[in-house]
Amino acid sequence: MRVLLAAKMREPWERSYFEEQVAPLLGSDAVYLGEVPHEHKLELLSQARALLFPIRWNEPFGMVMLESMACGTPVLAFPEGAVPEVVEDGKTGFLCEDETTMAEALGRVDQLSRADCRAAVEGYFSTRRMVADHVQLYEELVGR
Repeated sequence: MRVLLAAKMREPWERSYFEEQVAPLLGSDAVYLGEVPHEHKLELLSQARALLFPIRWNEPFGMVMLESMACGTPVLAFPEGAVPEVVEDGKTGFLCEDETTMAEALGRVDQLSRADCRAAVEGYFSTRRMVADHVQLYEELVGR
């Protein structure tokens, strides 16, 4: 399975980490594209079988997960930080305990509905819902 890596690598430490830790593990089926323009990113996400989001820190939100699901592409990620709040396991992606389960989950992404991924973003993360929830919160706070 071909793997396309699109990510920023501007800082010297990012380049050295990639060259020392990542590149030696990549086979000929993996291609580093660099940082891509927004339109190209959307094209890549919409054509991908899945977004691999192997982040091991407490990611506070992870906008790229929403961008992926908005394109109808499921997300495979570790259940850390905000990931469990964004990805519904078995519906909009898979929460994977480690790299092995993430690789295994790739074989199951075709069981997920791309429409469900898109609907999750349109419903739960829509501007309309988020603004309405904020207004309701502010009204409750002002009412106290």
